Amino acid sequence: MKSSLHSQNVNRRRYAIPLFLLAAILLTAIGAVDASAESQAEVAAFYKGKNLNFIVPYKPGGGYDTYSRILRPYLEKHTGARVVVRNVPGAGGLLGVNETYTTSANGLTIGIQNAVASVTNQMSEIEGVRYDFTKFSWVGRMATNVRALAVRKGSSYKTIQDLINAKEKVKMGATGLGGSTYVDAVITMKALGFPAEIIHGYDSSKEMDMGMLRGEIEILWGSYSSRRKMVKAGEQFIILQSGKKRSSDLPDTPTWFEVAPSEHAKKILTVLTAMHETGRPIAGPPGIPGDRLQFLREAFYKAMHDPDFLKDAKKAKRVLSYLSGEEMEQLAKESMIIEDENIKQMFIDAIKGSI
Repeated sequence: MKSSLHSQNVNRRRYAIPLFLLAAILLTAIGAVDASAESQAEVAAFYKGKNLNFIVPYKPGGGYDTYSRILRPYLEKHTGARVVVRNVPGAGGLLGVNETYTTSANGLTIGIQNAVASVTNQMSEIEGVRYDFTKFSWVGRMATNVRALAVRKGSSYKTIQDLINAKEKVKMGATGLGGSTYVDAVITMKALGFPAEIIHGYDSSKEMDMGMLRGEIEILWGSYSSRRKMVKAGEQFIILQSGKKRSSDLPDTPTWFEVAPSEHAKKILTVLTAMHETGRPIAGPPGIPGDRLQFLREAFYKAMHDPDFLKDAKKAKRVLSYLSGEEMEQLAKESMIIEDENIKQMFIDAIKGSI
């Protein structure tokens, strides 16, 4: 019994934390919490009343511009800053993305971007790229949605099979080289085997819509949320959608995997689908101080989940698919990897206009 008691006393002495040390640990923890709260308050004070520049790399009126302007008042609400939306169009969105990346990393400039275009521009080393996609300060993702192949009203091409069986090249609209509409056009043309002449250089989806109305182009790729208005007006109809599963918005429209003619075609389309997952993210330049970036991420989360914002987005028929800044950071890294070198070269050639 004596030996057992002795052993217990030894164990107590071995593992007991002296009261003075326990008190020091508690005071340190409390101090850390206070410091964190103080830091958050300081960051909030930094943003309050300042201009937070929000770059849209396209002209007013397009899908990216619409998303940004719906979000603006809610970013203001949750940051305390005056959010100034600034359109910086040019080179299929490249100029605006470059400006977002190269601006001061003080946390007062962020921007939305077409991440597919950003990925492919860098992958192909297209002239004018001044960023590393993996090094943006990622705030989060607003949306990624179904890509839709739209046809102008009155067209003789009523189904995707009509297009695949076409005897002459079909005029397909696109933004600048490297833009998502251009990449979609070239890659699906190669994977699915339909003949097309790509008319590129449009600065926005709105301008492509006008080109279709003028009869300059017959078909075009775009996000379904951006096509919806023209479809409802009877000016366009959808014959194909992206992905492996049909969207609830397009239950009667086949996916590009359904009509893929071979396993190789499906591999190509798998890469394209993965790229589209990056969607419409928001980011700032590399090096935004950690506390400010965290503040922006939290404000973005609150804005994206604000009940009034959700109502506004629904009213504008804008699809949302939120990702956190941390998740987007990981996705950005993964999107730059294509294991099949032949497929990678196909994407590079497509972006450069070689095919």
